[in-house]
Amino acid sequence: MHAVFVEVDVEDTVSVDEARDRLQANAPRIARENGARAAYWLAPQGGRGVSVAIFDTEDEAQKLANQFHVGESPRNAPPGITFRTVEVREVLASL
Repeated sequence: MHAVFVEVDVEDTVSVDEARDRLQANAPRIARENGARAAYWLAPQGGRGVSVAIFDTEDEAQKLANQFHVGESPRNAPPGITFRTVEVREVLASL
């Protein structure tokens, strides 16, 4: 298994409620359509949000990761959110 690990920068001006609504309306669907078996988006803390999406193969994970670019905003995100980190990592253990 492989994971797409993503960190985003979240400016103080971003409405967490608006970001949450947009995230819930779009991110799970996009992850599922790209083959994710599971995915988690953590609430921002200290101006940083984190997500992890799990895939069966490295190729599937890389396909999703290639859609994200450091310094750019996620699709459908409110202004003030930008990608800080986008990495594909092997999953060493899971529950």
